[in-house]
Formats: sequence, C-alpha cells, structure tokens
Amino acid sequence: MIINKVLPADGLSLGDPDVVTPKKLHFQIFCSLWAIATLFHMAQSSAFDARLHYVLLTIAVASVLYRPSSIPRFVMLIALQLGDVFYKMPALSNHWIFTALVDLTILHALLYLIIKHRSFRIRQEDLLNTFAPFVRVEVIILYFFVTFHKLNEDFFSPIGSCAAFFLQAQNSRGFFSLTPEFLALNAYFTIFVESLIPVMLCFRRTRIWGILIGLVFHCIIAYNPLNGFYDFSSMIFAVYFLFTSPQFGNSVAAKWAQVKEQLKGIRERAETYSFSKVVLAAVCFAGVVLTSVVLTKRVDDFHLFFFWTGFSFVYILLFFRYMAGRSERSHLPNRYSLSIPHWSFLIIPLLVFINGGSPYLGLKTESSFAMFSNLKTEGGVTNHFIVPAGVQVFDFQKDMVEVVSSSDKELQALAANRKLMAYFEFKDYVASNKPQFVEYIRKGKQYTFNLAEANHTHELMSQNPYLLRRLLSFREINKYDPQPCYH
Repeated sequence: MIINKVLPADGLSLGDPDVVTPKKLHFQIFCSLWAIATLFHMAQSSAFDARLHYVLLTIAVASVLYRPSSIPRFVMLIALQLGDVFYKMPALSNHWIFTALVDLTILHALLYLIIKHRSFRIRQEDLLNTFAPFVRVEVIILYFFVTFHKLNEDFFSPIGSCAAFFLQAQNSRGFFSLTPEFLALNAYFTIFVESLIPVMLCFRRTRIWGILIGLVFHCIIAYNPLNGFYDFSSMIFAVYFLFTSPQFGNSVAAKWAQVKEQLKGIRERAETYSFSKVVLAAVCFAGVVLTSVVLTKRVDDFHLFFFWTGFSFVYILLFFRYMAGRSERSHLPNRYSLSIPHWSFLIIPLLVFINGGSPYLGLKTESSFAMFSNLKTEGGVTNHFIVPAGVQVFDFQKDMVEVVSSSDKELQALAANRKLMAYFEFKDYVASNKPQFVEYIRKGKQYTFNLAEANHTHELMSQNPYLLRRLLSFREINKYDPQPCYH
C-alpha cells in the first residue's frame, strides 16, 4: 500500500525512493517513539543541557523526529544513548539499561545486514524485520523478571509493601478510601496485571488486548508522585509498537494526514480578519498564560504531566480507534516467528536474562529489573518464595559491612540509620574518598581503618577491578527487617 511520497533520505536509509511501504512506515514510527522516549528520560531529571552529550542527545532526538526515515540519524541517536549509558555505569536506572540492550540489538542487526549484503545501503524494513523479533523477546524477559522479583514475602506484607506504598501515593489527593484490605489486594492485582500483559503479548489473538491493557496500566502509573515513571512508561510505549501490525501504522499515518488537513483549513479561515477573531485570540492567549501559571504552581513537574498526558492519551486513543475500526480478523497482528539469522543474535537476549537474574546469582542488586519489588537477597538470606539464597554463585551480596562510626559524613549516616553496605561498595567508597577513619563490622569481626596508619598495600586503599566497578552496583539495606520500599 502506498501511503505517501518518501521524505528525502540520506545515506543508509535509501531503499525504495518513491513510496513509503507499511513496513517502512512502521520503522519510522518506531524511530519517532524511541526518540520521544529519550526526551522523557532526559525531562525526568531535567538533563537537557546538564552536559555536552545531553545537548547532543537532544539535537539527535530533534533530528530523528524531523526525518525518521534516516537510518544514520537513528544510529546517531542510539550512539549518544549508549554514550550516556557508558558514562553513568553502573548507576543506571532500569529503563535506561534496558534501552541500552535494545540499542545493542538494533546495532547488531544493522551490522549483520551490512556484512550480509556487503553494502551500507540498508532498507528500513529489512532492519526492522531483523531486530524487532529479538526486541520482542527481550520485552517478554523484562516483564518476566519485573513480575518474578515481586514473588516475595514483603511485597505481600501489609507493612512496607511497595504495592501499598505506591497506591497510597497515587491516591494522595484522597479520591477514594483505601482500607487495609484494599491495600493488601493491590499486591495481587499488580502481579496479575504485570503477568497478564506478557502472556497476552505472546499470542496473536490476545496480543492487541495485551497492548491496550499495558498502555493504560503504564499510562496510569507514570503519574505516581513518588517517582513519576514517565521515562519507563514512554520506553514501554515505544517497544509496544513493535508488537503491533503495520495496519496500525497505516491508521496513524491516515489520521495524521487528516489532522494536517484540518489544521490547514483552520489556518486558512483564521487568516481572514475580523474584530471578533482578535478578541477571541486575545482571550485564548490570556487563558493559556493564566492556566499554565496556575497549573505550574499547583502540579509538581507540570511540564512532564502536561506532555505525558498529551502523548499517552493520543497514543491510546489512536490504538483504541484502530481496534474499534477493524473486524475481528483484520485487526489481528502478524504471526511472529523467531528466525535466528545468526547464533550471535541470542547474546543480547541472554544478557537481558542475566541482568534480570543477577540478584539470585549473587551479582548486582541495582538496575536488575527489581525496582520497587521488595526483593531482598543480601546477607545470605532471601525473602523470595521460590529461589533460595543457596543458589547464589557469587559472594558479593553475602559479604556485608556494618559501619559503626566514621569521620566521613556519608558513612556516618549509614551508621546512624543502621544500614548495611556490600563490602564491594564499601571498599570502593573508602578507596575513593579516603576518610580519616572508619570503624566497621565485617563477618562478625570489628575492624578500624585509620588513613594515617594505612599503607598502600591495605585492601581498602585500592578500588575493585575497573570492569567490575562499571558493571556491578549494590544497594544499601536496613540491618533489621522489615525493609523499606527500595528502588
């Protein structure tokens, strides 16, 4: 089906120079959604101009949105995303490490096609068809661990459950009464929804409903005042698009063309002068200014609230309109089969799985898709219903340190709050910040580190190996249960 004439494309994006096919359009819309998700990521922390690479990332987003048909522009966006990931490692949010893994999948597909065809002229639809199946698998793995991590005692406990904690925050304005029974049920509801979505995405007949449920669910939780999951939800919205059929992309393009025609008509009518139009324009202008001032004062992060509402509602309405306007069989997504063009395409999905399983292996506890799950695997004990602590292969989480006192403010705060710290993190912190003294307990024995007496061979005077420092990150935990709701 011919949608419209192709925008001029440069470099790698040259395929058919005359028309935009449904598959090309699908690729271009995904590129646009991936760029928008990057905007929400930066907006969440107001990082647009914090450093040079953020400025470049913002420019790359604008470039992709202006011409989503250009593969070189899309690759530049991915390169800058990965640059930010490598710059921040290991202190990464869960959605950003998943974004990086998706980026690596896309780059892998591009490299494979360049080598296979011995050409840099890669068609958009070929690139999409190569990386999309593996990204879909990675999304299912992500959902698996997001749900699996929550199968622990504390998530279902009435005290300290993240499910209850976030529901209370969501209802901070008191729209409805939250009884203890209702709060307890929310844990089961969360598990049900987060397990239902990936299951429905796996089957052709239920996939379209799984997407709709996921869109509504992630739209709502994005508004939570405690964290604001705009960044995670926008990333999920983007990868959901890879589960839709090309016909959905066609319907989006058709609606966009219709809106442009309507806007053109409005502009043409507005160009004719009348005094009533001047008054109306003045009233509208004043109304916009007044409304923005009031909402900015009354709503935290109003800019995120405003843009997320517009983006998510338009996305959901377009998808619902597409569902309602199709017959039962015609709106079914394509049948997806996982054809593996080369064994190396299994590497990134395996890395996604290892990242999610890290807490059970004794590896990192941060950015392992265990956000707000109440999961505890440190100190040789676990609260998980299924995986025992004994399966941990590595000892990083078993080796915990209790700070007794220190000249360092951060370490003294840990002591005052009765928190434990992984020795891996403790060793790096002391070697980097060199406090005058630290008294700490490790493996039941009390030690004192005195900087004035320590020589260069002391184990706390050297950091962990560079590669491990860049890959592993461990959170601090309370000495005594129950644990609070951690990220």
